[in-house]
Amino acid sequence: MKKALIAATLALPLCANAGGFAGLDYVSSKIEPDNTTASAKPQALQFKFGSWINKDETLGGELRLGLGVGDDELSNNADLEIDRYYGAFFRGQFPNTLPVRPYGLIGLSYVETTVEFDNGGSDGENFKDLSLGLGVDVTITHNMFVSLEYMRVVDRSGDEVTNLALGLNGRF
Repeated sequence: MKKALIAATLALPLCANAGGFAGLDYVSSKIEPDNTTASAKPQALQFKFGSWINKDETLGGELRLGLGVGDDELSNNADLEIDRYYGAFFRGQFPNTLPVRPYGLIGLSYVETTVEFDNGGSDGENFKDLSLGLGVDVTITHNMFVSLEYMRVVDRSGDEVTNLALGLNGRF
């Protein structure tokens, strides 16, 4: 997984001939570990950076880093929080000439979490898998846009992580 993320990071500058984008998203996650019937909805801030492969800005690559900003109760005696997560994605969308542009994402994600128990103990769990997402960008100005996105980050072996994100982004 880490090798794939490093390869995507190194390949992204090669696509930079058509410009790029960066953004900051507020993310509400839903995490359902396979070792419990409970779920938690922690929050995170997500930083993203992307570059376009073509001049129409319909195909691109994107890297993301998320940092947890809030926890939620997983069960009566445990709080779950996101420590950090990483992702590398391929992005396809409608041309940037449209004011509202739907897009899709496919890539790899790695999510690190911590569960803190009432008795003072803690435990960590990592989730990693193929990720799929759908979203929409809405133009505010020529260089600024708002994004709304749903992503299924992890769905493996009973573990499920989903994200709903709202963000402010800029083109460069």
